[in-house]
Amino acid sequence: MLRPNSPDDPLPYYHKPIIGRIYRARIEQALSLLAPPYESILEIGYGSGLLLPSLCQMGTFVSGVDLQTNPDQLKEPLDKLGIDCTLIRGDIAEQHFSKGSFGLIVAISIFEHITDLNPPLEQIKRLLSPSGHLLVGMPRVDKYMDMAFRGIGYNNINDHHVTNYKQFVRVAEKSFELIRFTHLPKQLPKFCGLYYNMLFEKRKF
Repeated sequence: MLRPNSPDDPLPYYHKPIIGRIYRARIEQALSLLAPPYESILEIGYGSGLLLPSLCQMGTFVSGVDLQTNPDQLKEPLDKLGIDCTLIRGDIAEQHFSKGSFGLIVAISIFEHITDLNPPLEQIKRLLSPSGHLLVGMPRVDKYMDMAFRGIGYNNINDHHVTNYKQFVRVAEKSFELIRFTHLPKQLPKFCGLYYNMLFEKRKF
């Protein structure tokens, strides 16, 4: 029932025979780091709405912010699924949610697109409740991953992926403590990972 929100939306890849398993596995692995239920959840970059059904099972109140997707586009499919959430089109750094509004903020495949991490992380710090959690998923970002994306027909990925997970962790750890970490495929060493999932807790200072 869901549709891509742009030509770059990866939604079609979830249905491909082989690569689809990897795309689905990264989401399943990310969600496995969580310990629901949560009172309130915010998804940054809800895109085509892929995660919203799962998040609505984990939280009482679910909201989403996305730069591209018009919430009206998702109204019909979410209504059919019985999903009730609040969606906003806009930049997370410009939203005026109350301080400490959310117990969990989710950002899957978002931060690799952002060069200056400080503004969104400062906003996330403000929006999270004390000891609130931040779930982040990021792909490998290097020339080898660029070749892998070319192999599945996604060219010029380096124009979109500008930050790797190590860079993100260095900046995030100023305000958040990394409490859980995993990568895909788990059977390989971390440096061979194709995707990295991380759960952070807001620092108390």
